[in-house]
Amino acid sequence: MSFVGSIAGYFFVSAGVGFLLPFLGALAFQRESWRTVGPLLLALALVGACAGFAGGMSRASAVGDVIPAFLGLLGVVGVYLFGVDQSRGIIASFGAAALSIALLIGYASGSQYRAKPEDHRDIRAHCARAYTDADLLGNEAAFERFRQQMGNLCDASMFWRVTTSEKEEQ
Repeated sequence: MSFVGSIAGYFFVSAGVGFLLPFLGALAFQRESWRTVGPLLLALALVGACAGFAGGMSRASAVGDVIPAFLGLLGVVGVYLFGVDQSRGIIASFGAAALSIALLIGYASGSQYRAKPEDHRDIRAHCARAYTDADLLGNEAAFERFRQQMGNLCDASMFWRVTTSEKEEQ
C-alpha cells in the first residue's frame, strides 16, 4: 500500500500545484468565470501531472513524444477558446500554465521516484565492495575514514544476515 500511496502523493502534489497557481491567477483576472475556468484547469493539470509523472518514471525518452502532443493540445484549446469567445482567451493562457506546471513537477517527481532505487543499488554495490576488501578491512585507519565519509549510508542500505550452521553452534 505504501507504493500506491507514495505515487499518489507525488501525483496529487504535482496536479494540485499545477491547478492551484493558475487558478489563483485566473481568479485575479476573471473572477466571474471561475466555474468555467476551474474544471478546465483541473482537467489540464491532471493530464499534465499524469503524463509528467509517467514520463519521468519511464527509462525511455518520452519528452520527444509528450511535449509536442501537449503543445498541439494547447494550440487546439487556445484556438477553440479564441474562436468561441475572444474574452476567454486568457483562459487558454492559464490552461497552458496549469498543464506546463503540472507536467514539469510531474516529470521531476517521476524521475526522482525512479532514481531512488538506482541510488540505493549503487550505494549497496559500493559498500559491498568496501566491506569485502581485505586491504580496507585490515587497515583500521582506512576503514574508519571510509566509515566517516560514507556516514550511515552503508548501514542503512545493507542488510546483513549472518548465518551459522548447526555444526558450528555445537
